[in-house]
Order: sequence, then structure tokens, then C-alpha cells
Amino acid sequence: MKKYLLLFLLSVVVAACSSAQKEVVLIVSNPMDIDRFNEIAEIQWPSIQQRLSLSDEDQIIVLDSNKRQVPYQILTEGSEQKTKLIFLASVSANGRSSYTVVKGKPNTFTPLVYGRLVPERKDDFAWENNRVAFRIYGPALEATGEISNGMDFWAKKTDSLVIDKWYKNDLAGIASYHDDPGEGLDFYKVGRTLGLGMTAPMDHDTLCLGHNFIKAEILDQGPLRFTFRLSYKPYPVGHKLVNETRIISLDAFSYLNSITNIFEIDTTSFTIASGIVMPDENPERVSFDPQTGWMAYAAPEDSVNGTVFAGVINPDGFSEVKISQGHLLGLFLYTVGNSFSYYAGGGWSKAGFANMDEWVKYLQIQRSKFINPLRINIE
Repeated sequence: MKKYLLLFLLSVVVAACSSAQKEVVLIVSNPMDIDRFNEIAEIQWPSIQQRLSLSDEDQIIVLDSNKRQVPYQILTEGSEQKTKLIFLASVSANGRSSYTVVKGKPNTFTPLVYGRLVPERKDDFAWENNRVAFRIYGPALEATGEISNGMDFWAKKTDSLVIDKWYKNDLAGIASYHDDPGEGLDFYKVGRTLGLGMTAPMDHDTLCLGHNFIKAEILDQGPLRFTFRLSYKPYPVGHKLVNETRIISLDAFSYLNSITNIFEIDTTSFTIASGIVMPDENPERVSFDPQTGWMAYAAPEDSVNGTVFAGVINPDGFSEVKISQGHLLGLFLYTVGNSFSYYAGGGWSKAGFANMDEWVKYLQIQRSKFINPLRINIE
């Protein structure tokens, strides 16, 4: 009897081992009639882990149809668990591309995103990818009296990650990041505004701006997606206080951040506004469509440095878009207990967008991509 039991257990072990796949083939489909290059495709990590019987220590390789390795990232989204596999995919219009995941040691790929808290510059939080860079302001700056929870934009014309170098050179007096050394510069003005696309509550017709963040937490480090969370101290909306949390994520090759706002306040719903600062002296160079949920703005042209283009996309649409209180505002009814997710970012006339028309076209295409993401099926 013991002999038969041992043989049975051995057969179970062999069957379990043989059930583990040597590879997982992913078919990435493009539902749009335009080619899509270097976009992020994503799939739930457990579906890969289970099929390949991966341990926590095992590594993987992602291969395209020509058996070339492609960059990938395993997300945790701030948790202790691996949640998603993302990788760079290129798919022709209405086409399909095949990618294979196998166990193995991957090549080392150059990171395409980066970010960090910058305590040496009064607690800025700065982040970037291979196209653009941004920053937002922290508690040390507020302690000097400079209050702003708007998003700043750094114009880049290099694929390199430059945040550390620009801060280092500026603080050392070698080169100011307000001057273009050939890689780009910071010439966007934020002040006490929402800057380039942040969101704030409305009290009747009054925009209620918060203060600088009090806590920053990195949720995913890259190399393809950088995600962080910002916490704010309560601030007044009318006669009530609101607690705000922002989760901001930037993917490689994108000019737009994915932003999620969570507001907590003693009410069931209220109006919020995503805003782009508009200087008073600037002609109204705006374009928008409330129904499809995008708005674009061209900042005043700098005779030396060109023009910054700003944009916001809410795929669910805006109830109204209007110019008010020094901003182009997209209004949306927020239900307390939910989150509000949208996209905001910028482009530059010296790096990819010759004029407002090109920027608007980019936003319209991106909006279509957001509602028609690349699809993945396991073959």
C-alpha cells in the first residue's frame, strides 16, 4: 500500500511540474485605425505568474515577434504585492502583435522615467520621462511663504533624464534651469494657481486652492512608469474642510500625466474644476470640447524660448468649460467616496509641436487612445 501511495504522490508532483508553461504568448490588439508605437500594454501579474509557476525571486524576459527583448516593469502600485506587468508595445492600425513572456534574466534597459523628492530645493517633488518634466511644491517652500499646489512644467528637447543634473547645476551656480543650455528649461509660470492642469474644489463660483503638499510617497519607480502619491493638509471649501490626495503617474513617451484625485468632505457631492493658468495679459488662445472632455491652451509666446502648450483630458467629459479666475476651467460634478481620474500635461514649440493645431490634434488622438486602450489576450 505504501508503495502505491508513493507512486501516486510522485505522479501528482510530476503532473504539477509538467502543467507549468515554459512561455506565455500575449497577443496585443489595436482597436484603432492608426498605428501605435511605444505604448504601454498592461496585464494582471497573477495571470503570468501562475502560468509560468514563478516564485517571488524568479525574473522574466519579454520578447517581441523577432525574439528581441523589450523593456518591461512589474508594478506594485504602492502595495507589497506585484499587481501588473507592463511593457512597451507597437501595433499597426487595427492590427495585432505577438509578445512572449518566459522565465529568465532580462537585459538591462535604460530607465525612461524618473522622479524624487528634492529636499535640497525646498522639498520640490520633480518627475520626468524621455519627453517632458514636471514638479510640484512641498512644505519647505511653503515655510518661506510661497504657497502653490499647482503643477509646474519643464520643457525638454532631449530624451535624457535631466532632473538631477539641472538641480545640481542650478544650486551650484553653474547653470540656471531657467536658461536653456541646449536640453530645455523651466520658463512656465505657476504662482498661486493650479498651474498646468491640477484640480480643485469649487464653492459656488469660487475656486478653492489648497496649499503645498505635506507628504510624498513613491509607489512605482520605473523604468517605464513612475507613480507617486501626494497628501495635503485640510483646507477650506466654503464653511467646510476638505482632505485631498493626489496620485500622479507618468509613462514613458507620454506628454500627459495620469492623475487621480480623492476628496474627502462632509457632503455627498460638489463641483470640482481642472484648471490651466491663464495670465491676464494673454490673448485667449484656447480650444476645447466639453462633451468629449478635452481642453487646450497656448501660453504667451516667449520671444527666445517659444511656447508652452497645456492640455487636460477627462474622458468622461466636462459639464462646462469656461475662463474664470485666471484659469481655463473644466468643471465636473464629484461624488464624495469616489475618485476622479483624468490626464494633464504639456508640450513645447521647440520639441515636437510646431503650433496649437498640432497640440490639439495630439490631445484628440490621446483621448481616443485612452478610451480605446491596447488589448491583451493570452494565446
